[in-house]
Parts: sequence; structure tokens; C-alpha cells
Amino acid sequence: MKLFDPENANGFVFAVVSITAKEGTPPDFKCFQGGDIESCLRSVDAKKLRNAYPHCMGRYDELGRYCTYKPAIEDVTPGKFMLHPIAQTEYEQYRQQRGY
Repeated sequence: MKLFDPENANGFVFAVVSITAKEGTPPDFKCFQGGDIESCLRSVDAKKLRNAYPHCMGRYDELGRYCTYKPAIEDVTPGKFMLHPIAQTEYEQYRQQRGY
């Protein structure tokens, strides 16, 4: 999985396994396009997959930089997406290569 991928901009990343996968099967990390997490979860279900964790793993922002998800702590902090520092570095390298 790339930390900067403009093709996956505004997509959510989930750790998924097949519905028929046995316990202990390592998950695949897949990006699903959608307006919100709920619509992406419907896409996961439609592809006969199940989420390996109770939350998404991250998302790509509008530029295609990866943001990790920091889950909520009940009654303390809400869940939020945080820009991965290496994603910003990859984005800057991409811009330099393109001559921006």
C-alpha cells in the first residue's frame, strides 16, 4: 500500500478478509471509494468481504495522502484521521518530480 496515491483520493482503507476465511487469516488492506464510511462498508459487504477490525484503518485525503485512523476513546476523545508523516514526504517528492 502506498502512502501517497492520487488515484485513491477520498477513499477509505479497510483491513478485510473473505467471508469464508478461517480464524487467523491475515487481512488484506483495500481502499474503497465512497462519500463516507457507511457507504464504503456497504461496498465491503457487497464484495463478500468482512472488516477484520471494528473500524477503518485510514483514508486518503483529497490530495491522495494517507491518513491513519486514531480510534475514539469512549467519553474521552472522538476518533480522528491524522496525516501520516511519510505520506507528506512522498507527496512532496512527487511534486518535485512533476516540477511544481
